[in-house]
Amino acid sequence: MTNSINFKYVPISQKWEKRTVPFSQEEGYIIMKLRTPTYFNEFHCIADKCKDCCCIGWEIDIDKKSADFYKNVSGEFGEKLRKSIDFGSPSHFALNDKNRCPLLNNKNLCEVYIQLGEDKMCDICTEHPRYYEWFNNLKEGGIGLCCEEAGRIILSQKQPFTTIEKEIPFEDADTYDMELFNYLLNCRSKIISHIENTEKNFNLKIRNILWYAYTIQLDIDNDMLDDEEIFDIIDYEKTDITPILNFYTTLDPLNPDWIPYLKHSILIYNNSQNSLHDFEKQNPQLNNYLQNIAIYFIWRYFLKATFDKDVLSKVEFMAISIALIKILFFCQWLESKTLTLEDCTEIVKNFSKEIEYSEDNLQKIEDIFYDSTDFSINNIIGIF
Repeated sequence: MTNSINFKYVPISQKWEKRTVPFSQEEGYIIMKLRTPTYFNEFHCIADKCKDCCCIGWEIDIDKKSADFYKNVSGEFGEKLRKSIDFGSPSHFALNDKNRCPLLNNKNLCEVYIQLGEDKMCDICTEHPRYYEWFNNLKEGGIGLCCEEAGRIILSQKQPFTTIEKEIPFEDADTYDMELFNYLLNCRSKIISHIENTEKNFNLKIRNILWYAYTIQLDIDNDMLDDEEIFDIIDYEKTDITPILNFYTTLDPLNPDWIPYLKHSILIYNNSQNSLHDFEKQNPQLNNYLQNIAIYFIWRYFLKATFDKDVLSKVEFMAISIALIKILFFCQWLESKTLTLEDCTEIVKNFSKEIEYSEDNLQKIEDIFYDSTDFSINNIIGIF
């Protein structure tokens, strides 16, 4: 193992905390809390106004309840519906020869929605780009950067990150170590607060958070959940980001234009006479965008370590994602002489679709943290 940290994959402890779940006498059912970013409820699908469409290029799985319903829809539309579905395990809408869902009309509107109503759409079509994670009597959610409208909402946030809660019917969750969960919950709050610290340089904040993640990973590996603090990492050795950039060109693309675009951007970056420092000075909105993206990654992925005890790779993934996205912003600015919110939203949307929404690519990224010294904690700190 080449990473500078002495990692070990360990099974989650067999000593579980007893599950406790609140019970609502008024509603008559077991309840849990749904916690989401405050901006979660701002999202609404913009349908035909979207320049990109999640019904193009992606095969959409259909949950069993919806598939069973679709099998029995009557009339001409019912026949069309069934011809558009590959019934299996799971069932899915079969893309046509134009790589579109066959139920997406020529105005990019969903015929299931038009003919049957929103409540008859399958789960993925109803929820996307929302995502969720389940923790005992807590369910957390958010909206994903793979959608241009969600990306616009996330990047444009100017207020400190806050959450809202509401009670929902209980949904089951995998068992986990409650002590570890509470420890990570506290660590995540510290990280988000640190990212929002306006008195510190953005790159310094990312370096600090990487080192903080290193220390809490050691705590977890040694079964000592100490209350670590985040401090400034000033003395460090600068490293070259090129091996990390080149690694991303080896991942499997969803869109065939993605890898050529990455290679073109890397070439522009390497040949540029402009510095990232100049870029930052001329684009004061940049750090706000990057801060919001960093918080998004921490909110979405950090608590997953409750189940696999791998904190550091979650934070390293945030950091290298930020580094690559920043370079793509830089290249956009160099080529077009401007950088708008719309430009940035388009870039993060494409990045998210290619990386976050590919299980194979996420696994390859997780593995590379263990397999290559280019992705060691010291090297990643050195690119900031």
